[in-house]
Amino acid sequence: MQLELALKGHLGEFAFDLELALPMQGIVGVFGPSGVGKTSLFRAISGLESGLEGRIRLGDTVLQDSAEKRFALPEQRRIGVVFQDSRLFPHLTVRQNLALAQSQARQPLFGIEELAAQCQFSALLDQPAPSLSAGQRQRVAIARALAASPRLLLLDEPLAALDLASRQHLMGFLARVSERIPMLFISHSVSETLHLCDPIITMSEGRIDRVGAPTEVGQYLPRRRGHGRVVRYNAETGELVLQLDDFAPDFEAEQTVGLVSDPAWLRGRD
Repeated sequence: MQLELALKGHLGEFAFDLELALPMQGIVGVFGPSGVGKTSLFRAISGLESGLEGRIRLGDTVLQDSAEKRFALPEQRRIGVVFQDSRLFPHLTVRQNLALAQSQARQPLFGIEELAAQCQFSALLDQPAPSLSAGQRQRVAIARALAASPRLLLLDEPLAALDLASRQHLMGFLARVSERIPMLFISHSVSETLHLCDPIITMSEGRIDRVGAPTEVGQYLPRRRGHGRVVRYNAETGELVLQLDDFAPDFEAEQTVGLVSDPAWLRGRD
């Protein structure tokens, strides 16, 4: 399934000139500094933003064509969106939020209990949405988007409110789900983007700069984090020798660094 778009215009005083033609499969990363238009791009694709002129096509479906005055409403596009704020229906329980989304699916790919287990909130299914913590709401929001079985899922920093363990678990789950539902994934984590996404889209000031594999685009991303393999470790002396991967940052002698053990969601991935 191909995503093609050509959009121009202004949102407020911010100018956009977006062009993209890309097969949607797996997880496609979208990376760029805050304020360059990543969320606006997602809003345009999903139909939540109608202020840009041009054309959007997903597969055989034209979602927008300003020349022909065509604009598919969000509920007609079958595109799921998860923003940083969960936007659950506050008057419904967790289960009711998921059931409402599932009722919109043509052929549900996941059951409610399955999603609750995979996203680790089975005990919360009958809780009212407002009673959840920020991290719990985000996990439910991801599950709700998947319950509708969209043909494309847009994820805008969906894991920002999660603790490390929950983030690692959901990364693994999303990687598996992406084999059935393609995703566009916004993250400000270079490490997550490089290891989870292929290809990667980079943006700056309302424009798409480049699209490429992690090995091609990685050199343009700020390298604050990286991954490596422990070659040698002496617990008595504290001496640690690492073999760093290709995406690791540059280090200097006497520099202080933080260390995290092998994230579970990376195990078994290339």
